Amino acid sequence: MDSLSSKDSTKFSILSKTFNSSWLTYPVLNFDNALFPTQHPHAFNAFVHRTFQLRAPHILGCLHKLRFCYKVHLRFFFYDFKPIVTKLLYFASHNNCKVLDFEVDMVVSQSLSIPYDALHPMLSSKFLTTLKLSGFTLPIPDLVITCPALKLLSITFCIGFQTLHVVSPSLMEVEIILCQELKSVIVDSNKIECFKFTGVPRSRRNIIKPCDIIITLAANQYLKSIYLENVIVSEALMGVATKILHVRHCNLAKNMKIYNSNMEILQLENCGVVKNLVVSAPNIEYFEYSKGFWGQSSAIDISVCVCLTLLALEGAIITDGWVKSVVSALACLKELKILNCDMLEKIEFKNARLETLVVESCSKLKEAMVDAPNLLHFTYFGSVNVYPLLILSAKCDANITLINYSPHSVPDGWFPHLSRILSCFYHFNVITISCFSASELIFPREFVLKNMVSPLHDVKHLIVKVGEILRGHIVPSLVESLLWLAPKPDILRLESSFKRKKSTIKFKYRWNAQKMDKEEDNCCIGLLIKCWRHYDLHIEYEGFDDNNGGNQLREFFASCL
Repeated sequence: MDSLSSKDSTKFSILSKTFNSSWLTYPVLNFDNALFPTQHPHAFNAFVHRTFQLRAPHILGCLHKLRFCYKVHLRFFFYDFKPIVTKLLYFASHNNCKVLDFEVDMVVSQSLSIPYDALHPMLSSKFLTTLKLSGFTLPIPDLVITCPALKLLSITFCIGFQTLHVVSPSLMEVEIILCQELKSVIVDSNKIECFKFTGVPRSRRNIIKPCDIIITLAANQYLKSIYLENVIVSEALMGVATKILHVRHCNLAKNMKIYNSNMEILQLENCGVVKNLVVSAPNIEYFEYSKGFWGQSSAIDISVCVCLTLLALEGAIITDGWVKSVVSALACLKELKILNCDMLEKIEFKNARLETLVVESCSKLKEAMVDAPNLLHFTYFGSVNVYPLLILSAKCDANITLINYSPHSVPDGWFPHLSRILSCFYHFNVITISCFSASELIFPREFVLKNMVSPLHDVKHLIVKVGEILRGHIVPSLVESLLWLAPKPDILRLESSFKRKKSTIKFKYRWNAQKMDKEEDNCCIGLLIKCWRHYDLHIEYEGFDDNNGGNQLREFFASCL
């Protein structure tokens, strides 16, 4: 029975008397309307009554799990499940239930109230190990839970109570999500490992305004993670000795200091009015900071965090000197993300262990020089005016997204700047170029003739992603331009994000002495590295058809070779 769902175990119960006996005495009652063929609440209610009457006498005193779940359709939300819920709760409290899981849709929470007499015995049950309530009105202003064996508590989308006090020596995990009237939470457990709280914003217009709630956790050595959202966070709560701390849409103090020698992961997102953030956590390995849409940029001090392996900053106040000194000093750093940091004009640092670097939307960035010999992945999202953009690594792949502020036209100076920035990546293994329109990558012929040296002359694998549909008549011009960018590729792949279709051209080259000595249309004059036109080619097409330029592409290569 443990290996079967409730629906399947019910089906198997009719196969034999043995199966039927096992099903009747199996100490788990699971009523979920998602498993029921008819969505009408009256039919589901009748099914619950019938099953309960059939099985209840056989599991008296030994109920292991009771689950009731009904996610109602809007046209049925006035249906009252209160009688059946009350009956199930009484049964659970009188039969030593260990796992209680009740969930109804939010729509009915205003009308579905759990009676105090039915709920109160469960709040002090000595058998209960898991308590989950979602979508109910709990008519107890000061909710006190004193279950000595309780390990997991989850209360979500519930109303009717203002304070929650949990006293349980064995409690390990607490989850409290969007309980509108709640003002105070006290958890007294020396073994708690995970605590998650999401408050209700006070204003719909500005999601950074959290609810004013007091959270008190017992100090212990077992706490692994705290997740806080939409709450005013005190320095005392930020200083709780936890390994993982995730704070989202919360108000912190303007000058926030976080001292925690146990912390390993810290994530701060959209944290209100904080202006100066000091993280004093010598053992921290992952630190992510995001200003968010409503938040305020913050100056960050992580000089003590010498063990960082991942650092992600979005909208932080960091300077050129900060990056050079701090990032170069992080000897364990493997992944660095710098996003929307508008004070940066130059990114310059050395780091021997860095493997991943992401630079996105830094509006004032003018140049970058990164010495990272073990870098494997580089992602850039921004303007083509950044130069030089030097990444010193012999085994790196690049993902470059180009921003064109005139999406329906190519601005003046676009192609010289594009050629210049791409020339910084000639030594990369695989390059992915993403842009809105294919026209942004089709270099004018006069520009090509004036600039014979190809920007990506050593690149063997080129991937191009465009945000539009690749029309058949555009594909040959695009491919010709890309073969100037990378004159001798092994693989050239075109992707249309609009249709999510991939088309690939594979090239196999064979030496031809006559073609090497022959100059056609001023092609490769005086250049040591010859382009694809000077070889005998075997070309393989994958994913091309008449609609995306398959025939036009074959005609183009036939005319050139």
